[in-house]
Amino acid sequence: PTRYGEREIFNTKQLVLRVFMILTWTLATSFAAPRRATSPRASEIAVNVAWFRSAKAALRAALAAEAGVLSADAAALVTALSSVNPTRPDPSVDYDLWSGTFSLESASLTPPGGGVVQSGAAEVEVTPDSLHLSAAVRSAVGSEDELSLSLRGSLSATCCDELELRCEPLALEAAGESCAEGEALVDAVAAATGLSFRAVSEARWEADVPTLYLAQLFLDQELHVLQWSADSTAAGGEAREMGEASHAVDPARLLVLLISV
Repeated sequence: PTRYGEREIFNTKQLVLRVFMILTWTLATSFAAPRRATSPRASEIAVNVAWFRSAKAALRAALAAEAGVLSADAAALVTALSSVNPTRPDPSVDYDLWSGTFSLESASLTPPGGGVVQSGAAEVEVTPDSLHLSAAVRSAVGSEDELSLSLRGSLSATCCDELELRCEPLALEAAGESCAEGEALVDAVAAATGLSFRAVSEARWEADVPTLYLAQLFLDQELHVLQWSADSTAAGGEAREMGEASHAVDPARLLVLLISV
């Protein structure tokens, strides 16, 4: 009996040692393996918290390096995040995630090749039934004069991953009484956006904005990625499956929001 017991202890030790060696080899190969250019599979990312943290950090770094402009690589990263969004948000109930005060880190108010640029990060205040975006824009060349920009609208959930924004007129306002530079800048904004502005006072202009649909590409406690469209992309209100990106990512229409601290 003693010999039998010793054999059992030996076998147990051997099993533990083998398990330890397998774990050690797995960790060693995971750290030593070269980075691959393609995104991980959805089944891998779904349980890889470290990948989400790294992906969000890389997106922030890319925005900072490009002054808020989303590169093709950053857009590909957004596509990967969108395909494996772990929260699977439902806009109709997840108010605690998508309402609050956000910093618009993407240069979404700077049209490519346009004559105006977004001046600094914009602020976006979101409640379960309204949105207010406030920012400043200036000429891409020449004068440093700025116009304040304000967009308000009523907000509602239309389906599993989309919000509808019924916009009030977009307002541009000059800080001072002199509107010579302001009028030239308004013309540049109009040319870049295709909107038609009308003067409502000596230093304020407004333009009608169509209803916008905001697809929620990614949403968690610190990052919110939206993509605007003039047309609803909802497909019967059906939720998409994990690993499926129902919205084709367009860098020109992305809004990357970070929750303000």
